[in-house]
Amino acid sequence: MAAKTDENETDASKWEYTTYAPSGETCPACMKPIGPLERVRRGTLSSGSGTSVVVYRHVACPKG
Repeated sequence: MAAKTDENETDASKWEYTTYAPSGETCPACMKPIGPLERVRRGTLSSGSGTSVVVYRHVACPKG
C-alpha cells in the first residue's frame, strides 16, 4: 500500500504507537517494503475523500 505522505509526517503526535505491519505493507516515506518482523510506527493520513488511511512507517526510516 503506497500513500502520499504529508508535511507533518515527522510530528510525533500523528503516530499512534509502534507495532508490526500486516504482510505486504510499504513505508510511505521511503517506498521500501516492510519486513514481517520489522517494528513500525502506525499512523493515519487523510485521504482525498475525507476518510483516514492507516499507514505503517519504519521506526528507523532512512527518509527521516
